[in-house]
Amino acid sequence: MLEASLTLPADLSSVSQARNFLRHALGDWAVEGFELAAPQVLTELATNAALHARSAYTVHLLLDDGHLLVEVSDSSPMMPQQRHYGTGATTGRGIALVEALSEAWGVESSPTGKTVWCRVGSDDALPDFDLDDADEIDDTKDTVRASLGAKPVGARSATTGGRAGVSLAFAA
Repeated sequence: MLEASLTLPADLSSVSQARNFLRHALGDWAVEGFELAAPQVLTELATNAALHARSAYTVHLLLDDGHLLVEVSDSSPMMPQQRHYGTGATTGRGIALVEALSEAWGVESSPTGKTVWCRVGSDDALPDFDLDDADEIDDTKDTVRASLGAKPVGARSATTGGRAGVSLAFAA
């Protein structure tokens, strides 16, 4: 069992520090296969802690038997809530994303706040996305745009890269 923890300030700029901490921990442990889901769920949990709890938060990672437990603890007693915004909203999908990318997730209250956790499996367990399908979707969108007199803009780039990163960029 491998473990690592880091406490970060209640600032949105700390979210990238949380992702770097995860990347370095996995590198130190010589573990591969957690490049997509784990950073994404950590980003969502850390953002929620910094934005909503407005307190310093601790990221705790535990690797055991091919599964990564990601925990984010903060000092707010407020429980995360899944939001149901319209399709045009730019926020409110974090918990749904955590649920979709995790094998399990939950919240534990404590006298000093709460811990939101999720168990993430290897990215190999995620559905396989076919880039040819993504290209066809993009071609169709470009054809529709051209028929309306618009210039084709192509696919938005994904920050994670890889085949699933491109597909997630379309879903965003």
